[in-house]
Amino acid sequence: MKFTLMTAWLSALALAFLSLGNAATAQDAAKVAVVDYNAILKEYYKAKDSQKQMEDLAAGYQKERNEREAGLKTLVDAINALQKEMQDPAISDAKKKEKENQLKAKGEEGQVKQREMMAFGQTASKILEDKRQRLTTELTEDVNKALTQVAKNKYTMVFVKPQVPSPGALIFSEGLDDVTQQVLGILNKDAPAAKKEEKK
Repeated sequence: MKFTLMTAWLSALALAFLSLGNAATAQDAAKVAVVDYNAILKEYYKAKDSQKQMEDLAAGYQKERNEREAGLKTLVDAINALQKEMQDPAISDAKKKEKENQLKAKGEEGQVKQREMMAFGQTASKILEDKRQRLTTELTEDVNKALTQVAKNKYTMVFVKPQVPSPGALIFSEGLDDVTQQVLGILNKDAPAAKKEEKK
């Protein structure tokens, strides 16, 4: 699962940076900083927890899906076996009628299971997407709050280092302060002891 800032925000930051122009003085440049948002979300303990939550939830749904698929396959195998038995020329009419009833019942059961599987897949996808969006929003709020704390009264602008450079994005930042570690320091200061040891 990847967490990214909204394209519109990145574009706005890029345009703001370009607007500085060549006339920027050394004093102005000192008020501009950069932050590696992807590195923050990779090292922030809550981001790791969120990733684990998503992986566990997805694994649970995948396990249930596999079990449902196995049940459906067993049913299909039983239907195929019944059809084969009905083709036996030695089968009596009474036995054949019995097999036809069984086949009809299993066919109806199979249709129910297929509908249930489709509904399960749609529900699972929605739950996963809703949770991903909620966790992403929470993480973004945390990071932006910490970033504001670092930048307040010190920087007029902070630009995001894009993971993949795009037209108009910041691709060169030599001489600008990188506040990534300061932001991480604020974010991880309340990390449980085990998480702090893990980071070391």
